[in-house]
Formats: sequence, C-alpha cells, structure tokens
Amino acid sequence: MGEGKRGAEGLACYLTGVDEKIDVLDATGVPTGEVVWKSEAHRLGLWHRCFHCWVAGYDTGGPYFLVQRRAPQKDTWPGYLDVTAAGHLQSGEEIMDGLRELEEELGISADPKSLIPLGTRRIEQNISEGCDREFHEVFLLPNSTPPRKLCLQESEVEAVLRISLDEAERLGAGETVAAEEWRHGQPSIVEAGLADFVPNEDDYLARVVGAAQQALEGRRPDSIF
Repeated sequence: MGEGKRGAEGLACYLTGVDEKIDVLDATGVPTGEVVWKSEAHRLGLWHRCFHCWVAGYDTGGPYFLVQRRAPQKDTWPGYLDVTAAGHLQSGEEIMDGLRELEEELGISADPKSLIPLGTRRIEQNISEGCDREFHEVFLLPNSTPPRKLCLQESEVEAVLRISLDEAERLGAGETVAAEEWRHGQPSIVEAGLADFVPNEDDYLARVVGAAQQALEGRRPDSIF
C-alpha cells in the first residue's frame, strides 16, 4: 500500500474517532518525540500512555465500586469488564486531560483535585492486532452518582456494574459475585468473576479494591504500583 493511501486512511480513521495520534514512549516511560496512530502503536508494540480512573461510592447498600462492560464493537476485549473509565492520552495531552474520558464515557464531570493518584501501571499484553505496551496513569474517584443517572457512551460502554466492596475480595479468590448491571437506566442482577474482566497478571483489581476501601473509610490510600 502506498504512503498516500495509508495517510488518507489514517486521516479518515482519526476523523471518525476510530483511531488517534499518540506519543511514543521508551520502555522507561520517557517520550521519544515520535508520534504515531494508536493502531500503529498496537501493531508495532510501541510504548504509550493511558488514563485509568476507577469510581467508588457509597449508597444505602453500602460501599461499592463501578466497572464498565466494554462495548461489543471495541477492537480489543469487546464485552469484557474493565476499569470504570479509561482511554489513551492523545499526542500532546497532559495526564489530567484524561478526565475527558469520565465525561465522554459516563457523563461525570470531576474536579482534578478530587482524584486520588494510585500510581503508574506498566503492562505488556498480546492482542489480536499485535502487542499492547502501555503505561497506565491510575486514579481513584470517590463519587456516589447513582448508576441510573450515568450517561453511557454507547460506542465505548455497553453497561456499568455496581459491585459491593464487601463482596469484591471474593473476586480475587476466584469466586463469582452478584452485581447490578445498569443499561439504559435499568438494572439487572448478573454474576461476575475474574474471567469476565480484561485479563491481568498483577492483581490489578484486588489492589484497586483495597485502595477504594481505604478511601471510602476516610483514609488516603498509598500508591498501589
């Protein structure tokens, strides 16, 4: 394929929101100065940066955290459970620019000062397009907006699940737990287990649950990475 055709296709992907320009990092997280399409970074296994935000709250049912079910048309891990809101940082963006993901995916507007930093997660994962090498800037947001009031971005998020923190430790032990799954403002009860989540080998979910428990008890959680 010629360079002109590739460039035209890349522009079309960018304009339709399928692809985006991102900054390439080295293996230590330092920008190299190179800018590529996200799809190219995945195909070539280039390091890049993402924003992850987990939302935890408290209601009459007790403390809980929210996870999203990825939309069925996603190019990676469609239909799997994942971090509440996340996305790639586009070229030139600062970490807090990732807050747009909360607004776009869930309809939550958050003050950067309300975010609790949990550290930087470094992951390498084989995907169908190649290899995903990412630095995740991980945050926790204490926010008790009822799931029924969230405005989900259908192209990214199929549903959100409310999982009780009291039950969450069982997930790490390989058990399944009951969760409220919210679609179009309507709940249903589903079973959720580790196999339903985007795979990880670093106890990511358990670390986040521990941090959420501390935050909702009024304690400042330490970095989990």
